[in-house]
Amino acid sequence: QNLREWSGFFKVLCDVSGRLESATRQNLTRRMAEGRNVGIIPGGFEDATLHVQGRERTAMSDRKGLIKYALQHGYALTPIYTFGESETYATFPYLLKPRLWLNRFGIPAVAFFGAPWMPLFPRRNVPIASCIGPPLQLPKLEKPTPEEVSKWHAAYLDALQALFDKHKGECGKPDAKLEIW
Repeated sequence: QNLREWSGFFKVLCDVSGRLESATRQNLTRRMAEGRNVGIIPGGFEDATLHVQGRERTAMSDRKGLIKYALQHGYALTPIYTFGESETYATFPYLLKPRLWLNRFGIPAVAFFGAPWMPLFPRRNVPIASCIGPPLQLPKLEKPTPEEVSKWHAAYLDALQALFDKHKGECGKPDAKLEIW
């Protein structure tokens, strides 16, 4: 189970929207088979756990399931990076290994603090810019091999890195480095 299914509060919030589903294999493959566009945050809990204020991090080095499903359905993957998110919350950055271990069980091991007047809300004085790269069209392969999945996963990470490097200066982070975990 994931947080959406585990927490009644999050389930209600997602259900009220009518569009938010868990990024499970069943949901992704069903929507892709229908030819629907899907948008997910591939880093999941790990992105939140890795968050350190002022550092640009994403948990994508082992996220290959999405690539496999996109190959099976011939989808295009569009890299998107949001600059400024790393400034919106202060987090507890210690005990990273045990917290990442908890993530494997669907437990978000994150302690964060945002706005002084409402810690659950992000800081308001932070400029945010989402940058969208060109789509990476994947071929349709009914049964992609692990090598094919790895090849396209690397291509996606290269596209994400290129997007980051292209826009970091104009987004106020000229010296930033993207850490891909």
